[in-house]
Amino acid sequence: MPTKLTLELLSALGYKSLYPPQELALKEGVEKGASVVVFSPTASGKTLIALIAIYNSLKRGRGRAFYIAPLRSIAVEKYSSFKVLEDLGLSVGIVIGDLEEGPGDADVVVSTYEKLDSMIRGKTLGYDDVRVLVIDEIHYVSDPKRGPVLESLIARLKSLGYEGSVQIVALSATVANAEEIAEWLGARLVYSEWRPVPLREGVFKGYRIVFADGEKRDVRNITNTPSIDLAIDSSKDGGQSLVFSQSRRRASALALRASEASRYLNYDRDLARYYADLLLETDGPRALKEELARLVRRGTCYHHAGLSSRQRRIIEEAFRRGAISAIFATPTLAAGVNLPARRVVIDEYYRYEAGRRRPISVSEYKQMAGRAGRPSMDPFGEAVIVASGLDDEESLMEEYVLAEIEKVTSKLYTMRRLRHAVLGLIAGGVTGEAQLVRVLENTLYYIQNPGQPLLDMVRSAVDNLKEWGLVEEAGPGRVEATRLGFEVSRLYIDPESVKILDSLAKRIKSPGEVELLYIISSIPDTPKLPVSKREEEALLDRVLEEAPSLFDIIDWMGPEEARRIKVTFLLRDWINEAGEQELWERYGVGPGDVASIVDTVTWVSVSLSIISREMGLPSVYAREFKTLEARLRHGVKKELLQLVTLPGIGRVRARRLYESGYRSIDDLMGATLSDLEKIPGIGRETARAIIERLRGSKRHQEDTGNRRPRPGLESFME
Repeated sequence: MPTKLTLELLSALGYKSLYPPQELALKEGVEKGASVVVFSPTASGKTLIALIAIYNSLKRGRGRAFYIAPLRSIAVEKYSSFKVLEDLGLSVGIVIGDLEEGPGDADVVVSTYEKLDSMIRGKTLGYDDVRVLVIDEIHYVSDPKRGPVLESLIARLKSLGYEGSVQIVALSATVANAEEIAEWLGARLVYSEWRPVPLREGVFKGYRIVFADGEKRDVRNITNTPSIDLAIDSSKDGGQSLVFSQSRRRASALALRASEASRYLNYDRDLARYYADLLLETDGPRALKEELARLVRRGTCYHHAGLSSRQRRIIEEAFRRGAISAIFATPTLAAGVNLPARRVVIDEYYRYEAGRRRPISVSEYKQMAGRAGRPSMDPFGEAVIVASGLDDEESLMEEYVLAEIEKVTSKLYTMRRLRHAVLGLIAGGVTGEAQLVRVLENTLYYIQNPGQPLLDMVRSAVDNLKEWGLVEEAGPGRVEATRLGFEVSRLYIDPESVKILDSLAKRIKSPGEVELLYIISSIPDTPKLPVSKREEEALLDRVLEEAPSLFDIIDWMGPEEARRIKVTFLLRDWINEAGEQELWERYGVGPGDVASIVDTVTWVSVSLSIISREMGLPSVYAREFKTLEARLRHGVKKELLQLVTLPGIGRVRARRLYESGYRSIDDLMGATLSDLEKIPGIGRETARAIIERLRGSKRHQEDTGNRRPRPGLESFME
């Protein structure tokens, strides 16, 4: 029988019964504070199990709950669904990147792995603040980038003795080594293969689907493109489809081709027109918006990270409401928001990495296949792999449909990730070699590799950190973080950034805009853009013509160097106010890409400003990196930095103000509401907000003895 608190929660959420995995979690004591690891298929009710743990624990005593996810998109979606807890007396907040909403001391905080680790490193949060820790997508321990962060976070929690006082609720779809993960987390295993909608899996070849149960079904060839014809086949019975391709180019090409066969698709055409109009109102390149709107009107669209977050949300909502029959997406959609469809089509099961074709893992296939079946809408879900080339259905059936999913394995063995983890531990007070080893013995890596010489690995990492000035000797077998090391750990930037900054600064004669942007682009945390052979040659020509000074610091113009150069030029165009249409045409990056890159490089830039000061580099580095951070955030030239601080003023409106003679805050002090309304793009509401801000600024000056700020960038930066 559920507890009184659980019944209270279920009533508020409108639940009348529980799914089998949820009942299993109750039997294992999740309501009473027991740590559990839940492995069950997509849409089997794992989020409710997390809410039950949070609500029971926080209502019984003091403390806070933290829900952490690997992706921002998951965190944002969960934050929205967790808001229901506010009606039950719990405050809810979200902290991801530079987005913070809700009370600073919220009872329930939604975040990402990296952000929680960063908060603990920066000492804005202690483990003793955490009463419940919900880890979504625990299988991301196998992810080379995010896995080591999560693994070291859990190892630190276990080594400090919080294993019993912090309730861990880990969630994921089925993995092969569920017992091992549960043992590592010190949690009880909740394992279920139950799904709310039965899933049928099959392989498509020669216009016939062969299902795992032996059934065969012919599909009509309408477009001579198998993935599109599979979507049309599902649509004729009112089913929607998600078609997964490994590249954006392939996904968009399929969507465009499918739009030509829109007469065969079953979708709500009135709603489609409504959502098409919404897409036209979004930000971003005009050609992109028009293409998306045109596709949606025809009952289809593509979906990938190059679209803005608002564009993706509109497409997702249109799909949920039946305005779109088929979405052609990259696999990020399967790992992000919850968007089920009757039929999932795996259009490609190979991807190109470092110029080589590699098959996707069984885990990746199962992640996509798990999206098949809309609860309460479909009697079944179907996942179909499209056989390509000479591949036959028998081998694909064995390799994917009937195959065992791979084990979740640690990725902490890479020295780059180990250095990051070790520096965080040292900065957090774990100063002895033996202590560091004991913490790392709590990692999944050690459980899976018990014979590995952890001490040797720790010493190698520490030697690198010493060489870069991040740690120093503090006695026999002990080290401690230097001031620089504390800052690097707090800022959460890759420790190797110090080595890179030092090396490049020694080669730079005069640090100008392009040189500093090149440094930012060279930092390991900065995203890199793909570069074709043709682009490599064009980039070399651009360096010769536009930035010859870079040849003083570039060793060799190889593929990796070209990727850094491409990002450098993209960032330079962005801060010199190139429009999104121009960036789209020149670099192939959409508004979502720009937003993601800008979010990262602003953090990198401000980090380099602080680090360069601690390293003792000339003051121009700290000053100019700080200025670049502001310019990168807003995408403007220096002259607009004051104006973009005003409410409702972005890069476009700031430029219009500037061109109308309002070049600083001082210039605006005498402006009237009617003056501002005359400027194109400055409406009444924006003009009123500016006037209110200026009045507040004037009152502040009067309260502080009429001391007016000095005009210009210097005053702004202070």
